[in-house]
Amino acid sequence: MTVAAHDPRPKKVQVADALRTEIVSGPLPAGHRLASLRDLADRFSVTPVTIGNALQILMDEGLISSVPTRGYFVEEPTEGTQPSGSVKRDEINSIHSEIRQLAARVAELEKRAGHQGDA
Repeated sequence: MTVAAHDPRPKKVQVADALRTEIVSGPLPAGHRLASLRDLADRFSVTPVTIGNALQILMDEGLISSVPTRGYFVEEPTEGTQPSGSVKRDEINSIHSEIRQLAARVAELEKRAGHQGDA
């Protein structure tokens, strides 16, 4: 998987979102050791620094923890709570989609206005 060049979100956010999905509703259970920075960088076709930044986002949300010299591990979910940021991330993605649709509409209207002015 690679990050999408046309996606307006920063690469670190795209990577964090993909890993969050795997942790929250996918194949990465609590206690699972994540792949190395280099392996994740290869997987997502980004730099290890970008992976480190993405992992920091997930640590800030309490989804993973770092054990020095051992790696990053999926944390046990807190009962009755949702990872911080996940609901907001869905809302943000929805807003981004609406903005793209509106931008396309504005471009279409500007194009029509330009053609009317040429006549």
